[in-house]
Amino acid sequence: MTDPTSSPLRLLGERRFWPLFGAQALGAFNDQVFKTGFVSLITFRLADLHGLNAGFHNAFAAGLFILPFALFAPTAGQIADGMDKGLMMKRVKAAEIVLMLLAALAYHLQNLTLLYGLLFLMGAQSAVFSPIKYGILPQYLKPGELVAGNGLIQAATFLAILFGQIAGAKLVLSEAGVTIISVLVVLVAVAGWLFSLKTPPAPPLGASPPRVDWVFPRAVWSVIRETRRNRPAFKAILNIAWFWFLGATYMALVLPFAKESLGADENVSVILLAAFSIGVALGSAACARLYKGEARVDLAGWAAVGMAVLAILLFFATKAYQAAAPLPEALMGPAAFWTRAWAWAILLCFVGLAAAAGLYITPLNARMQTAAEPEARGRVVAASNVLDSLLMVLSSVAAMGLIAAGLSHEAIFALVGATGFLAALWAAADAPQGILGRIGRAVGFGERG
Repeated sequence: MTDPTSSPLRLLGERRFWPLFGAQALGAFNDQVFKTGFVSLITFRLADLHGLNAGFHNAFAAGLFILPFALFAPTAGQIADGMDKGLMMKRVKAAEIVLMLLAALAYHLQNLTLLYGLLFLMGAQSAVFSPIKYGILPQYLKPGELVAGNGLIQAATFLAILFGQIAGAKLVLSEAGVTIISVLVVLVAVAGWLFSLKTPPAPPLGASPPRVDWVFPRAVWSVIRETRRNRPAFKAILNIAWFWFLGATYMALVLPFAKESLGADENVSVILLAAFSIGVALGSAACARLYKGEARVDLAGWAAVGMAVLAILLFFATKAYQAAAPLPEALMGPAAFWTRAWAWAILLCFVGLAAAAGLYITPLNARMQTAAEPEARGRVVAASNVLDSLLMVLSSVAAMGLIAAGLSHEAIFALVGATGFLAALWAAADAPQGILGRIGRAVGFGERG
């Protein structure tokens, strides 16, 4: 077994890892350039022009992008378990080029209906890719490398999200932004496809391929029912789904949070997005060292506690920020924002919460992969995609409802974040030692949970 304390960066020099790493990072970047550019256009241009509720449309866009994961991932998982995942990756990345050409057209027309339609199709392409990228890792990596590999993939994904969000938010509001974004997403899609061409073969591991069910609702139920029989894998899936419930809420509302709760412009919102993404990347990248190659659910539980505490601290820091001085009528840029009391506290809360999130999610992904039967990993990942997407759509619906009820964005962050205390007990309940594990088992979250 590979020494888990050796540098995880060595994987970046090996062909069994770097093509997947590059294809995934570029795909995540492209998704965010399109999606963030779209919601930035709504938040800072179309909302005031047409009287739209920016928070509502941000939440709706987030939900529409993730909905295809619930619809199409199970069938994609069945396909992935029955064919060479490397070959399937090449075909999916080729389809991304076509979608990005259509996305370029939609951006130039600036038709909301067409843009929402492309957002849904891009979500569908990502849904088909997801069972490949996580199902293929145990075929490329040794067991002791899985935490490191997942950490690098997670870190790269969130850094790609960060740079994609920065590019989308900044470019779309510039004079030639639409043209630049259109060219950029097509070029990046081509580069991602070229990376995929270098991926090694990953043939199916089962004696016979699973039946592919093209009736999507039935396929969803079949994959969930099959995965529930594997308790360790399914419990990790539920832990992961909570992470995406929280993460989707924060990523969807950070733009209107900056504008309405902080009185800041899109440049400050980009800084907050950067803080969140860098925090997750740092936490994910640190996992190989901190967990020493083991998928430690007890430490994941403490990371969830940290997320809950920091979400509550963010609420109080925002209230202190608002109480220190009235918000100006004109939106502030970064220079004015940083001069205000409590601005740095808000930034540190974002970074700390996100770093704890990276420490939480990475070992759970590795636990899901190792607990899954080798011949069924695509379907297990698909089940995770379904529950992740359902929780993310639920977060969008909940956010829209809470916004309609009059709650502030920082109050929504705190309410969602506080559920981390329950997530901590659920995640740690199967750990043989530790106070979180004992409490989790005492409240029924252990073997009988």
